[in-house]
Amino acid sequence: MNLTFSLLKNRPLTLRKRHKVLLIRDVFPLAWPIFIELLCVVLMGIISTILVSRLGQSQTAAIGISDSFTYIIYSVLAAIELGGTVIVAQSYGRRNSEQALDQARQTITLNALISVLFCIVVLLGGKSLLEVVAYGAEPDVIHLAEVYLTAMALSYPALAITLAGNGVLRAVGNSRLPMRVNILTNLLNIVFSYPLIYGVGDWQGLGLLGAGLGVSLARWVGAFIILAYLAKNSRFVIPFELYFSKFSRKVLADILGIGIPASVESLMFNIGKMITILMVAGMGTVAMAGNVIAFSIILMINIPGNTLGMAATVIVGKRLGQNRPRMAQQELVLILVTSTILLVCSTLLLVPFIHYIALLYTTEESVIDVVVNLFYMNAIMMPVWAASFVLPAAFKGAKDVKFTMWTAILSMWGFRICCGYVFGVVLDFGVYGVWVGMFSDWIVRGTLFTLRLFNQKWLARYFRDVSR
Repeated sequence: MNLTFSLLKNRPLTLRKRHKVLLIRDVFPLAWPIFIELLCVVLMGIISTILVSRLGQSQTAAIGISDSFTYIIYSVLAAIELGGTVIVAQSYGRRNSEQALDQARQTITLNALISVLFCIVVLLGGKSLLEVVAYGAEPDVIHLAEVYLTAMALSYPALAITLAGNGVLRAVGNSRLPMRVNILTNLLNIVFSYPLIYGVGDWQGLGLLGAGLGVSLARWVGAFIILAYLAKNSRFVIPFELYFSKFSRKVLADILGIGIPASVESLMFNIGKMITILMVAGMGTVAMAGNVIAFSIILMINIPGNTLGMAATVIVGKRLGQNRPRMAQQELVLILVTSTILLVCSTLLLVPFIHYIALLYTTEESVIDVVVNLFYMNAIMMPVWAASFVLPAAFKGAKDVKFTMWTAILSMWGFRICCGYVFGVVLDFGVYGVWVGMFSDWIVRGTLFTLRLFNQKWLARYFRDVSR
């Protein structure tokens, strides 16, 4: 413990000067390309939702149901990517480029193999899975969700390669290429999706299937660009044939040591979200469509927080690789404060325009009313969001994955689901009650993570490794 306090003891620096230096030198150069990247990712989802919502409520609800399952796949792939990103960042911080390259190669290969398994499962049993996930939803919605999910499954390997490739590139300080790839991917999504959905000339298009195929084609282009760049990059080269080399048990253990707890956390969290979507699906198509559209809009607001969360993972991992825990603590506090301010400001900016934004998705007043009310509820709770989601992302950069896992699981199942069921179903507040349950989850998570930040227990794994 004395070692902990000696390393974390603050020097008498001017707060304003220190914060300005940290923001300009360390956080901003990494964060702004991630911001553009996430903005493009969210825009892809929003554009797809807007394009499909014009087809009708059933198609909009089908995307929500299909995406609830896709989020589970995404969470597992992102967790493996996270494990690779952390160990690559720490190796790069120690200036061990050869080790970082080998870890990066194995991260991409492992993620791709896992994604192929998921693709096979969805293609063979997607309908059965959706019938479980969306029990109580209307039959035509289930059928449409199956069509969309099948098209999206074709892009799982591309998604895995892109996630892992972008993660390792950010870990070595290159966050601009992922940004550029995502900009291109979004443009291609629009170019591919619109004619595939609505047709060209006498061809009537494929409807919802076209939306899924448009996203899949765009993702595959992005994946090939990432692989080509890594094969030709002068600083961090991974030849294509190297992906077929043997795995190292130690590297796999390091990746999975972070990835498995993070996967369990994300899996249980997203299963919990699926259960809440199941609750909403049983409340009617209007509630389901309003829920999907509201989440689509709120994803845009959350971009600054998600940006700084991803940056915090890399920054913390790099600082601990350099044996600078005091700097990691300082930068994390700064990131928490900055993200909270940005989230609140971005929400307040959209409040006067939310009705008009909802009109971009649908013209049905009943759905718009649900969207507007959910947005106002979310705006009240935005000050809690950063502590709930930015802090655990940073903790994982210090390999503090078990605490974040158990906290997320207990708050999700003990508060979001239970409170959502009580307020939404038992007390009959509908979709609004389900969101009250979600906010209770945020409050519990945020409180526990904030306490862990300031008692510095999130650095315990680092100090154990140092003392060995």
